[in-house]
Amino acid sequence: MNQKRTRVPLPHPPPYRQSRTSFWLTLLVGLLITFAIGASLYLIIDSLITGSITTNNRGPRKTWLRDLQPHKYWFEVIWQSIGTLLLLAVSLFGLRIYLKLRK
Repeated sequence: MNQKRTRVPLPHPPPYRQSRTSFWLTLLVGLLITFAIGASLYLIIDSLITGSITTNNRGPRKTWLRDLQPHKYWFEVIWQSIGTLLLLAVSLFGLRIYLKLRK
């Protein structure tokens, strides 16, 4: 028996359409992450220009000067740069996933 004649064609589901709410939430999260990356880059560049950096810990904040405590200053610059790079990597990975799911 021929399978084409006996098989009932099944209806295909409609293509995925993103809702307005999820679009605006995605846009808001993207803008917040972009703002956080920009603010972090601004603080790192400003600390390199001025020669003083303040820690971002939850306890009492400390300020390190490039001339007086160079090891602690450069450690804090590198530590904040790593955090910024990780946030940038997460945002790029999220953008890649978002663009793949949109197709």
